[in-house]
Amino acid sequence: MTTTLPEPARSRSAARILPLSAALMLAAAAVADETVVIDDPTEGSVAPYVPTVEEDVELMLEVAGVGPGDYVIDLGAGDGRIVIAAAKRGAFGHGVELEPELVDVARRNARAAGVAERTAFVQGDVFDADVADASVVALYLFPEANIALRPKLLTELAPGTRIVSNSFDMGEWRPDVRDMSARSSGGILLWIVPADVDGEWTLEIDGGREGARDGVPAERHVLRIGQTFQEIDVALAPADAGPPAAAAEATLRGDRIAFRIEAGGRAYAFAGRVDGDAMSGFVHVREEGGTRLGRWRATR
Repeated sequence: MTTTLPEPARSRSAARILPLSAALMLAAAAVADETVVIDDPTEGSVAPYVPTVEEDVELMLEVAGVGPGDYVIDLGAGDGRIVIAAAKRGAFGHGVELEPELVDVARRNARAAGVAERTAFVQGDVFDADVADASVVALYLFPEANIALRPKLLTELAPGTRIVSNSFDMGEWRPDVRDMSARSSGGILLWIVPADVDGEWTLEIDGGREGARDGVPAERHVLRIGQTFQEIDVALAPADAGPPAAAAEATLRGDRIAFRIEAGGRAYAFAGRVDGDAMSGFVHVREEGGTRLGRWRATR
């Protein structure tokens, strides 16, 4: 899951120049609700300024499930419309924008919309932005910029954080949702930041269980997980080095993990939560005589 950030992509993010006349054009576009492409000949930018149409702003927030309790960070905030719309839904948030003129426009728009106390706009490079406390990150950047940001987002964002993008993807990182009802041809894409579960884990199932028969012994297994973003392959092996059994089904969504495995004459259905190098939850064990409910935990 680690990707080296290409130096050209990193340095290009500071190269985008937007003249004051373009800022005035975009302010007019915001009032007229039109999509206007500013004619900016600067090459290698993270993105030219193309305002997201209001319908797609609302769809982005809908797909990401933005509401009260969320903190939204828009990387490349432009005139601030995404953060402003999120604030109208009860969220807090801020936008990061390279161009000072656009930062001023966004602040004025927030005041005009009556949400200045819920929003902020800062001038800065999206690659240097502090995103760790976001619950939602919004993007409308070139695909190359999305991919260059990918390792930062995977490393700095907490599992379960939602990333929503207008039109452009993240390369090999498959989106969890792609809504093609948007006016933009690329649709609206959503990723849920997955927990890091790659590696070998020691897994234990308690002997004392709710609804279990008396005298059921505790179990100990080796859990091996291979991971590519949110896609996981899971295998369970006895602690005594017996043959491993592969999971018939395994899912990872944020910090939530679930997998089903048949091994040693039993069928296991695990569901739980990941917390760094530990995870735990409930397990249903089907065996001769019925199904029992237990607790499981694993450490890496």
